[in-house]
Amino acid sequence: MRVREACVGRDAELAAWRQALSETPSVVCVEAGPRMGRTTLLRACAEVAGERGFTVLRAQGSATERDFPYELAAQLFEPVAGAVVDRIAGRRDPDPRMHQAALRQLYRELRELAARTPVLVAVDDLDLADADSLRLLHYLRRRLTDLPVAMIVTTLPGGLAEFARDARRWTLGCFSEDVVRTLAPADAGVVFRATGGHPWLLAELRHEAGGSPIGELCRRPSPTLASKIVAGLGSDLTAVGRAAEILGSTDPTLVAAVAGVDHQTASRALVEFSGVGMPLVTSVLVAGVPSELRLRAAQALYQRRAGDEEVIDHLLATDPPGDEWVVRMLREHAATALADGDPERAAACLRRLLAESLSEEDRRRLLTSLGEAEVHTDPSAALEHLTQAGGSVALAYELAERGRLVESARVLADVDDDLAPLSIEIEHAGVLEVMPVKPENPRRQRLWHAIAALSGALKGDRGSTLAALARVKGRNLAVTAGFDLVDRRVFHHLVTALSMMDELDEADRLCDNALTAISGQQRPALERLALGLRTDSALRRGDLREARRLTLAQHDPHATALAPMIGALIDVNEPQAAAVLLSAQGLDGEIPGSARLDSVLFQRGRLRAADGDTERALHDLLECGRRMDERGVLNPAVCPWRSSAALLLGQLGDRRRAMALVEQELLLARRWGSASAVGVALRGAGMVTGDAVLLAEAVDVLRESPARLEYGRALADWGQFLRESGEELPARSVLRMAHSMAMRCGSVALMERAGRELRQAGGRRRFAVADPAVLTERESFVARRAAAGRTNRQIAAELYVTTRTVEFALTSVYRKLGLAGRRELRGALGPGDRPAP
Repeated sequence: MRVREACVGRDAELAAWRQALSETPSVVCVEAGPRMGRTTLLRACAEVAGERGFTVLRAQGSATERDFPYELAAQLFEPVAGAVVDRIAGRRDPDPRMHQAALRQLYRELRELAARTPVLVAVDDLDLADADSLRLLHYLRRRLTDLPVAMIVTTLPGGLAEFARDARRWTLGCFSEDVVRTLAPADAGVVFRATGGHPWLLAELRHEAGGSPIGELCRRPSPTLASKIVAGLGSDLTAVGRAAEILGSTDPTLVAAVAGVDHQTASRALVEFSGVGMPLVTSVLVAGVPSELRLRAAQALYQRRAGDEEVIDHLLATDPPGDEWVVRMLREHAATALADGDPERAAACLRRLLAESLSEEDRRRLLTSLGEAEVHTDPSAALEHLTQAGGSVALAYELAERGRLVESARVLADVDDDLAPLSIEIEHAGVLEVMPVKPENPRRQRLWHAIAALSGALKGDRGSTLAALARVKGRNLAVTAGFDLVDRRVFHHLVTALSMMDELDEADRLCDNALTAISGQQRPALERLALGLRTDSALRRGDLREARRLTLAQHDPHATALAPMIGALIDVNEPQAAAVLLSAQGLDGEIPGSARLDSVLFQRGRLRAADGDTERALHDLLECGRRMDERGVLNPAVCPWRSSAALLLGQLGDRRRAMALVEQELLLARRWGSASAVGVALRGAGMVTGDAVLLAEAVDVLRESPARLEYGRALADWGQFLRESGEELPARSVLRMAHSMAMRCGSVALMERAGRELRQAGGRRRFAVADPAVLTERESFVARRAAAGRTNRQIAAELYVTTRTVEFALTSVYRKLGLAGRRELRGALGPGDRPAP
């Protein structure tokens, strides 16, 4: 390849050079920073001149040769007057007349050569020329007036001095994005941002790519390209550039200390690096920072009293040197990070420390601390490291979290902690018989009160629960739960107890605060827990849209979330989805004996009852009750299994057992005192006994409760009773209220039932259409396309399904929205759901 073909982006300069060759004598001075391509341009200009018949005399200045007299002149005139230059350079005569004679002799040689052919004098790096040669060039330059001679010289910026007077001056810079686009049409933006249009980097990229697109090399530099960039920079500039980048500073003293060079070298290299430190270069340099440079950076910053964060950032990137100072700094920072609520930072320090040479005891302690930090950020890794370390409270908690209660109990047998087994027992085995002596530590006291509150709530002892809750609340609990294992369990117990007391606003506030506190952080353990508790709260409220949204958002749900997720899917009339969730969690067969899963048995019983499988539904509900009774969990606010089982027993004709169950639930609910629990118990008793007074009381109690869906169910039951008693006018009013409440909650099943009862009571459809948000994604798509006028066949073709599937979807849409048919679709869809024309 000819030189000028590689001289990409310099078309304007080459055109100006051709003009200069046609207008001899001419002088061109090229100024450019390092690696800007001035040497390549000089060679391209020499090539053009040679093709035009010029005799080319070339030379290049050198810092190592600038003290030798006439060294650069020797390079220039060696082809035509070597003997003359040798004779001049060999003299040491101080007489200036002798030097003048030498200059004249070389001038005559140039004139004789120019008489035969035009001549080009090309000098690279003029700023590095020896003084005698530079004097010669000045002498010749002033005597070119009648000669067919062209001169072109290159230099660093500011290196021309008097030589540039009356000359054509070119200043070379980085290429524009338009020029870069000629090199990388597909990735011009990427390449320009990575290189800044620097000629040297573009040349290296083109050479490495070998004709392939260079954009990918900018995104992920190859090892070969990285090596070429480092080699091109040289050792000093590479070290200084790396030091400046990792320090984020251009302080010469600090950079010199880290780079391992003297102050003068650092100052010079920093200036040079400012012109070449493009993103591609800095990414290569930072990716290959040696461990010893990182260590020097940490030590230099520490000596300058920089912040610990900066020092530790560098120590984390070092190889294990066995340095006591490094070990001490990392250990202290890990402890501080844990105390300050930064488990990710603590885990990073501890993982780095594990790479050091440690005693077995030190390694065990570090593994324990690492596991305790990872409990909040990486539960799987936490379990692995805690298991390697041996027995600890954190390991017992993690095993219990996964339902491995026997292993958890074995670990706790060797742990000196009274509260850990109680905290696990209250979640997995039921209420507590005896509380240990209250600890003196305030943090542990909060856990003690939380355990007491939840235990009292499970037993249905409102007084003891209220007393404990009054002492457990902490202003920052939602925040500290994200990095403190004890506070996370306090958070769990507290929110659960509050939900059972109908304090759903406070429970939601705590969950929302926790999710806000960990926003943008990797805190999967608390996030899963908070989402699970939030789902339970939404279901208790009867906010089925929110419960369904949260259900779909949880791909790896906490055990606390499973029951409310299943319940939400049942209540939004998606029983198949509920069954799939049960199967995916391995809960469609034998359900393990953890107390956390008792409510799953309850919801599975509801699902089977909805499917008409009454016997298996009753078995699940009674088994749920048996387990809860064994654990001492008497509070119907946990789940109303008694009234649900009683309704099925009544259908099967076992009125005696049904009556016993509803009477017991009502007694326990009144003892507990929350409106939701009492209202649900009254409704169950009223349905089993057929007592209108109990049903009316259920409506009155639930009207003041946060449980909106239960209120709607009580209205529907009371309305049905009124209708069957012949009181159609009040029945219609009550049933309209039930239908309206069902729409607010998003309960399709209750809407259908209330609508059916209302029609039987002689009522007309004067209630509003249901919210389209109750539709699934497929149902919403089908509804919008149908409202836009598409036929079932056209919609089926768009979805790649059968027309029968579309018919099923439309039937479901009509049922959920309370519509008579396709003509009512357009008016039923909200503005955001209006079909496109």
